[in-house]
Amino acid sequence: MPTGPLIIKILGGCGLVAAVTVFVAIMSPAKLPSFKDVRNHYQVSDQWILDRYNRPMESIRNSSRNRTLAWTQLGEVSPEFIRLLLHAEDRRFETHHGVDLKSLAAAIWNFGRRGPRRGASTVTMQVVNEVTGKRATTFGQKLGQALAAIRLERSWSKNEILESYLNLTPFRGELVGLRAASLGLFNKGPQALSAQESALLVSLIRSPNDTPEKVASRSCQLMESSVTSADKKNDCAELLTLSKATLGSRYHIARERDRIPVFSSVFLKNTARAPDAPLETTLDLDIQDIALSAAREQLYDLRDRNVNDASIVVLDTHTGEILSYVGNAGLSSTSAGQIDGVQMRRQAGSTLKPFVYGTAFDLRFLEINSLVEDTPEDIAVGEGSLYSPHDYDHEFQGQVSAAEALGSSLNVPAVRTLELVRENRVIERMSDLGFTELKRSEHYGPSLALGTVDISLLQLTEGYRRLSLSANSHVFSDSTKETLFASLSVPEYRRFTFGLENILTLPFPAAVKTGTSKDMRDNWCVGFTSDYTVGVWVGNFNGSSMWNVSGMSGAAPIWRRIMLSIHHAPPKDRSMAYVAPAQAIQKADLKLSQIRYPQPNMMVGLDPDIPAKLQRMPIKISRPQKGQLLFVDGLKLGRAEELQLWPIRRGSHQIELRTAQGSISDQVHFSVR
Repeated sequence: MPTGPLIIKILGGCGLVAAVTVFVAIMSPAKLPSFKDVRNHYQVSDQWILDRYNRPMESIRNSSRNRTLAWTQLGEVSPEFIRLLLHAEDRRFETHHGVDLKSLAAAIWNFGRRGPRRGASTVTMQVVNEVTGKRATTFGQKLGQALAAIRLERSWSKNEILESYLNLTPFRGELVGLRAASLGLFNKGPQALSAQESALLVSLIRSPNDTPEKVASRSCQLMESSVTSADKKNDCAELLTLSKATLGSRYHIARERDRIPVFSSVFLKNTARAPDAPLETTLDLDIQDIALSAAREQLYDLRDRNVNDASIVVLDTHTGEILSYVGNAGLSSTSAGQIDGVQMRRQAGSTLKPFVYGTAFDLRFLEINSLVEDTPEDIAVGEGSLYSPHDYDHEFQGQVSAAEALGSSLNVPAVRTLELVRENRVIERMSDLGFTELKRSEHYGPSLALGTVDISLLQLTEGYRRLSLSANSHVFSDSTKETLFASLSVPEYRRFTFGLENILTLPFPAAVKTGTSKDMRDNWCVGFTSDYTVGVWVGNFNGSSMWNVSGMSGAAPIWRRIMLSIHHAPPKDRSMAYVAPAQAIQKADLKLSQIRYPQPNMMVGLDPDIPAKLQRMPIKISRPQKGQLLFVDGLKLGRAEELQLWPIRRGSHQIELRTAQGSISDQVHFSVR
């Protein structure tokens, strides 16, 4: 058949097909999803985790099939990319109604001549493929795709169709959508794509997994056909170089991976959210970084003592919101995987003693100055069985006050106090404080006072938070809370076991308790101020024992560092540039030049066996700075040094630490009797 009549028949056939297509499309009762439906059901593989001030912390991957990132709107795309995309895929996109009849005729013409095949699918038809999940290969399927495209154009706007195309189209490998392709291949957002980068991405659409050379060749042809270039050879050479550099290696989407070692829903603000919306949390990015850095540096220092894992939780004492959640700060990510140490249940050791004494204080069985016996005792725990508790140093102090027994963590007084109030009452109070899965009281016996209960770090830290007057909790009375805070915060009450000067003493009031479980498997330090409650666990997730590590040498240094950092310089301007955690802690420590001894409002006693005029009281300064001076009662004592001796005398006194310019850096009131 001559060519001319064939063309007429083809075009006539196209016109007939077009007429039938429009008619069927209008009359067809089948439904296509709306743009809103597609947008709402769009699933992202990665979601950003935001802190309480909406600062990005980390992203997590939810899907292993494709890499799809947040939905990209048209206004977020480089105009150059849109121009090249429509030139390559659908030049008459703005004017056709879903089917480009001229492209269809050309495709049929080439097919009839057995020339090079040319696609006739419009952007709209390709969107139909993506939203229906069906691929058109046969003539009937192609006709159905065309009908659906016409119907889609009647219910969607052009911008909605194009925007959906940008987000649903596969580009290379598992990269789906323009944002994933742009970030994965060029490490930039869609709005920042250059002309050459845009050409490469557009050229990937036809054959996503072609070699870099073939993609570069298509890109060169695209740029040559779409723009007038004075030096097209140079452009093509640059495109080939860019294509090899970009497509010749694995893609990479830059993201933080270790800021939240273990994700948990307990710190999410709202679980009801759009599928691709960022995850809003109660976490504080600054406090999270401080906690992570403190834990990892301590684990590094203890690496030769078989200490591999640590977990931390920081709560807002007022609200109970989780500000930091370090489920797994282990040095080896392969050893622990995704184990969540914050919610793992382990033996609590001496950290349970405040709940035993709190019950006794609340029931008025004991007061802060009540005397209790710290002497050897055998306790019957069953027929023919005796339990003989002893203190950490295997020594006994005799009669001590209840506050001293708790502050110094003496074991025998704790067991005797438990006998006084009975295990069931302590278990009841602990349940009211949020401890779950507790067994019946007879399961524990006297050892309950020494922490044989399996609890999680999160529950323990929340239990301590509720001991604060700042917390809205009525399990214990305010007077009991005050007594517990004094017992756990005054250095003198800790002296029998820890001495007067130790790492638990801070330059501000803070209640704190350490604990170590049997065989040194678990190491705890938990404490609170009116603003923050910090819980730290150190040990090994595999249950192996640490080597000569107690609460004071394992968990307490982490607790102290976090407390000093978040109290000394709490972050106020959340819009400031991020400071690396190690630098933030170092800056806080360097500024912390303070009077360490005597403590505020301390009562110091003269030794009756030494003449008063010969007695000297030590004044200790932490990190004295150059030019600082020390004053006592307004009189200059000398330059500030770590240790100075002052001729002690009775009465009320004030020590001042002043800068070289005369401003007061720190001051302490104390009295001598």
